[in-house]
Amino acid sequence: MKKLESILGFDTNFDEDGNVVINDLPNYPQESINSRNFYNKLELIKIEESKIIFPTQMIEWVITISASNKETLMDYFKIDGIKKVVEENKSKLIGKLTFVKAEIYFPKKSKYPKLAVHFYQVVDEGGVKIYDEYEMLEFCDIFYENTKQFTKKRIADLEPYVNTYELFQIPFLPIEMVRMNDEYDILNFPNHELAKKASELPF
Repeated sequence: MKKLESILGFDTNFDEDGNVVINDLPNYPQESINSRNFYNKLELIKIEESKIIFPTQMIEWVITISASNKETLMDYFKIDGIKKVVEENKSKLIGKLTFVKAEIYFPKKSKYPKLAVHFYQVVDEGGVKIYDEYEMLEFCDIFYENTKQFTKKRIADLEPYVNTYELFQIPFLPIEMVRMNDEYDILNFPNHELAKKASELPF
C-alpha cells in the first residue's frame, strides 16, 4: 500500500482500491483527543452530506438485540446486522429524515454482548431542539464507559460464531443517514461497507 502523510498523527495508507486506511486508530473515539477529533470530523462530513437544515428537532429511540442464542449471534452480531435492524423498522422511516448509529457493549458478567441500534429522526414537534451540527454531534454521541470490554475470554467465546474484527469496528462507525431507492429498499451505508472490507484485511 502507498504511504500517505499522517492524519491527526495517525499512520495512513491507500489500499488497493484507493481508499484511505488509517492503521493505528484506537478502538474507541474517546481513547485520545486525536481519535475524538477525527471521529467528530467524520460525523460532521456525514451531517453535511445529509443536507439537514438547522435549527431542527430530533427524537431518539433504540432497538437492542440480545445474543440470547447462537442463531441471533450469527444473524445480528456483525456489521450487516445493523442494516438488518434498520430494515426491520423500515415502516417508521419511510418519508422521514433518519440517521442511525450502532453501539456494542457487554453487560456486567455477560458472556455475550448486546447490539444497540440508535435511531435519530427529524420531527416537526415534540423533539429535542438542535440548533447546529455541533449540537447534533452531542445529541448523537455514544460514550463507552468500558473500553476494555473485549477481553481474550469474550473474544474466544465469540469467534466460533462471528467475525470479531467486524465487532471491533462498530464503536468507530459514524452516524449514517438512511437512504432508500424508489422501491423503498434501504441502501447500503458507505462506512459500513468500508468497515466490512477492513475487517477482512490481515491484522
